[in-house]
Amino acid sequence: MSQPSAPWSRPTPPQQGEQPRRRDPGVRVPGVQNPGVQGLARPSDGRHVPGPVSAPGPISAGTTRTFFYHRLALADRNHRWWMPLVEGVIGVGIYLVLSILFGIAIAFTLPESLSEDVLAMDQLDPAVFLLLFGSVALMLPSVLLARLVLGPRPLGLVFSVAGRIRWTWLLTCLGAAAAVYVVVNAVGTGLDMVTGGGVPQLELAPGFGWLVVLWLVVVPLQCTAEELVFRGYLAQTIGRWLKHPAWAILLPVPLFVLGHTYDVWGQISVGIMAVTMGVVTWRTGGLEAGIALHTVNNMVVTAMGMVGLADMNETSGSPSDVVFEVILNGVYLAIVFWLVRRRPALAVTRTVILPPPPAPPRMPELHARPAAIAADSSGLAAYVLNPITQTYMTLPPQYGPYSVRDAQGRWVGVLDTRTSQGQPQPMPPADRGRPEGPSYTGVHDE
Repeated sequence: MSQPSAPWSRPTPPQQGEQPRRRDPGVRVPGVQNPGVQGLARPSDGRHVPGPVSAPGPISAGTTRTFFYHRLALADRNHRWWMPLVEGVIGVGIYLVLSILFGIAIAFTLPESLSEDVLAMDQLDPAVFLLLFGSVALMLPSVLLARLVLGPRPLGLVFSVAGRIRWTWLLTCLGAAAAVYVVVNAVGTGLDMVTGGGVPQLELAPGFGWLVVLWLVVVPLQCTAEELVFRGYLAQTIGRWLKHPAWAILLPVPLFVLGHTYDVWGQISVGIMAVTMGVVTWRTGGLEAGIALHTVNNMVVTAMGMVGLADMNETSGSPSDVVFEVILNGVYLAIVFWLVRRRPALAVTRTVILPPPPAPPRMPELHARPAAIAADSSGLAAYVLNPITQTYMTLPPQYGPYSVRDAQGRWVGVLDTRTSQGQPQPMPPADRGRPEGPSYTGVHDE
């Protein structure tokens, strides 16, 4: 599926001064079609030798790559495909421990008179409110601690491409989400009054003061924790294995929906919101827009429940709720896309310089070959000879470097005849500091 021609989807242009790679003519053994140049080697001792590889191009300091948010784990050069699985196991273990400690603390601090209220699971009861929203908020430290243990680094990549929470952008998205919710809910309430619904009556819930405190502190943490898990950890885990952002956006949605105990209409509404938060996370390069939408949604719903305008214990929905959710999320999505276009300085990708791959072993220069032959004990040394005169040949540097193979056609090493101002081509950074000698035979000693 093609991507739109937009600034955030354009490929990174070639770096200035980058040279194209040359084809490797190769250096082969007698009997192989390669006029004028052949390789001579002693027989192999039967050990495994790697297959042929292409000779390297010009020595480079590293490769520049640009990643979207869901691929940020690849920005850590130490990442491995299995790491997110272990990270998930560690995170679940930490969450279970924190949940047990949290439950014990709740049980020992609540008066006995409130125990029956907790068992009734009335979400307008402050103790139940704390138990339900606080237990979800525990996922926040669990995910962060698991990532601290295993990576990727830096830790802030789980929040955005900037490696941190972009507070200005978060506040902007909070304002946009709040405006959308106020306008859409006001229009909905007005239509309900016009169609005969009557003027809604306000009624404060018992323990309103405690509910307000928990509403201000716990609800934002609960929303941030869910975004960190579903649009952060899960999306970046999928992004390590699957490149297209649609996988990272859509695959976590069923898990997010199953975490909400609603009927089919309610779960469809939750799924629409989950897709919206996934899209804005990818488009903006971070979790801030999703956190803003999630936080405003939950705070509006709980605030309406606290003043008697909504039933927080209701688990059923209706088709009209789905239409309402589509309109609300569609408007917010359009506003976020518009804001991103208006803010060209807002980074939506992260560009990193990855280290170059390890350089292949290199053959010694002509003057060092006799000493290398004497020092070689692997039985796989190969040097370029003229098969008629049995003397060393001079290979044109403009066609190098040359890959050398043994008598069985197996790759042995690389002979680099390129020079710079009469001096041999320097070894790559990975080879500096090694003891002098025939390093080209190292791959055969593994």
